[in-house]
Amino acid sequence: MVETKDALAGKFIVIEGLDGSGTTTQLNLLKEWAQAGAPGAGVDKPIHFTWEPTPGPAGCVARLALNKRLQPFDEKTMALLYAADRTDHIYKEGIGGQEPGILSKLREGTHVICDRYVLSSLAYQGRQLGLEWTFQANGYAIPPDVTVYIDVDPENAARRLAAGRSHQDRYESLPEQREIRAQYVQAIKFLREKGQRVEVVSGEGSPEEVRDAVLRVILPILRA
Repeated sequence: MVETKDALAGKFIVIEGLDGSGTTTQLNLLKEWAQAGAPGAGVDKPIHFTWEPTPGPAGCVARLALNKRLQPFDEKTMALLYAADRTDHIYKEGIGGQEPGILSKLREGTHVICDRYVLSSLAYQGRQLGLEWTFQANGYAIPPDVTVYIDVDPENAARRLAAGRSHQDRYESLPEQREIRAQYVQAIKFLREKGQRVEVVSGEGSPEEVRDAVLRVILPILRA
């Protein structure tokens, strides 16, 4: 059975957005903020930062497929691969010196902030497979306390990617990104109807301005 948020001592926060929206930049800025002691925040628990796909076995295969380093998988295989990586990310134990999973962190009272989670699967693979099928494939995923979606114009995201990448990943063409942004809108509505909290912030400002907007959403949760 999937554990409820009320049973966990830590809070679980997800950062989401298109490729090029700055989710990784925001994760790094939040990590720097936390390492500086979360100045003025009143947060009295440690914060663990993580991302998907993970460096685990399923995550490595997913990333190779994403980077076009493997023969292409169909979307159903990609969706199940991401779901397997996510399940491992949540439930793995700290055996043999490996980093314990999200659930262990939350149980011990550590907050977790993750770059990408179920909403990404709904936005990317859910286009072909449907929202409900993709959601059910992630049936063992713990619902976050909040998902923060960083909204950027696909053209701006494409320009950022072109400036920072020497190659284009599987979903990064501008036409696909336009479709995926529209799918994100539907997926956010879908998760809200499932009772999950999803907040949208603009990603069009400076990285620091976006970070401050994200903090306005998550600080009340981290302080609770």
